[in-house]
Amino acid sequence: MLRDHFKKREDPYAGADILSSARLAGALRLLGAVLACAMLPLAPPTAAVGPVGWFLAGAIIVVSQISAIRTALAPHRVSHGELLAYSYATLVGIGGMEWLAGGRSSPYHQIFLLTALYVATAHPPRVFAFYTPAFVAAVAAPFFYGPWDGRALGDAALQVVITLGLAMVASVLMQGVRDQRVQMREEGAADRRAAETDSLTALGNRRALMTDLERRAREATLERPLMLTLFDLDGFKAYNDAFGHPAGDAVLALLAQRLRHALGSDGRAYRMGGDEFCVLASVSHARALELVEAAAEALSEEGDGFAIGASRGTALLPADTPDPHQALRVADTRMYARKNLRRTSAGRQSTDVLLSVLSEADPLSGAQLGDVAEMCVAVGRELGVDDAELPHLRSAGALHDIGKLAIPDAILSKPGPLTEDEWAFVRRHTAIGERILRSAPALASVAPIVRSVHERFDGGGYPDAIAGEQIPLASRIVAVCDAFQAMVSDRPYRTAMSAEGALAELRACAGTQFDPMVVDAFARGLRDGRWTAAASAAPSAWTPRRAS
Repeated sequence: MLRDHFKKREDPYAGADILSSARLAGALRLLGAVLACAMLPLAPPTAAVGPVGWFLAGAIIVVSQISAIRTALAPHRVSHGELLAYSYATLVGIGGMEWLAGGRSSPYHQIFLLTALYVATAHPPRVFAFYTPAFVAAVAAPFFYGPWDGRALGDAALQVVITLGLAMVASVLMQGVRDQRVQMREEGAADRRAAETDSLTALGNRRALMTDLERRAREATLERPLMLTLFDLDGFKAYNDAFGHPAGDAVLALLAQRLRHALGSDGRAYRMGGDEFCVLASVSHARALELVEAAAEALSEEGDGFAIGASRGTALLPADTPDPHQALRVADTRMYARKNLRRTSAGRQSTDVLLSVLSEADPLSGAQLGDVAEMCVAVGRELGVDDAELPHLRSAGALHDIGKLAIPDAILSKPGPLTEDEWAFVRRHTAIGERILRSAPALASVAPIVRSVHERFDGGGYPDAIAGEQIPLASRIVAVCDAFQAMVSDRPYRTAMSAEGALAELRACAGTQFDPMVVDAFARGLRDGRWTAAASAAPSAWTPRRAS
């Protein structure tokens, strides 16, 4: 065990408390100076050089007090090396007082105990081992320049044994304390690393990101900004659902490793949770663009039946904002704007495909569906629908009758009234439309809107018989626009109504079949001429399918 304490360490003072050591050194030297002053009347410093000894003794005591006050009042300015030097100087000072008073017969040598115990507790054992010969030499010095006898020799030997024994015990115990401090510090650092590390990917987590972001934001400049880029994986959920969570975790770990390698030493990568990643880098504007592209490429993967990409949003500090939390919001907003743009594009493509199918079934229906879709968007804007939801509303307006592809033409084009069985068949088309749209991931958010298009505001609709605000607002909008378009269009079983007559019918059914708020918004738009073209379209321009 002692060998462990005396072995060479990379940092012999690891775990030491320099401030406490300095304060203790100052207190012990002040105590030594007070003891020396108390001993002056008992052992005057005149034996060696006469009255001059008073001056020399006073100088030793004053210098000791000055160094003691410095270390006690400004411990942060004192190093371990300086404290050790003071300890050697104290040995010389005590030895000098002993010499001035006549040697071993004076009591000053008792103060040696304070210096030995201090060095043993404030410094590592191997440093104290080098100090020991100096201590022994200071105790033995009077035997070379003054008279001594066997009793003095025995007293000196006993002092050395007791002092060094106590000091050695204190040194070993204090080294154990320092080792415990180092261990606790290392365990604390390990715990902090674990708390700031994502267990799956070994990247930094959100806590690590916020710590680094707040620290590095203070150092960012316009010439060398701090780039914050958020990434959200596209297609990962479909991969996870298709191949299972273990495979999903393996892909996340692979992509994280690629991301770390792509950044190199230029930046640090983080996993925010789920399939969200982040990159932080202090680079030039040109290099920032390269890093973002490299990171996006690293977070992409393709294989049989799947494709994973990444939407991204970037904020530069301090150019966009100097505030770290605001920068996160800016990057997040930009990332989801890009992600929604991708979704909208994919949804538009899917909508176009399904509209092509409808046009093949009824070549003249495309214009009518387009009019309904645009009226839905206009009414949505009138009602303050969020811009991000308008593409879904447009698709629902265009595809609300997609389920009628499963209904025979003989029923849809029947000139007379439908039988109850035929109506039951027709009423199935919203649920069929929902299933069709759910099969296209880009239109999955449109599916519940289509399902509820033929619900009534009073709860008498189908397929779920829900009422009022239980019906999605988008469904209530499509219901009004579709009904208006149907009324101003020719049907096999009746001629078209005028726009004024159709609007009157909408108002008459507000509160029962239709949402009054939506009807009012539609009427305002019609009055202001925002969809006059759709309302006044020539009834003979198409042969519409049966409205329901």
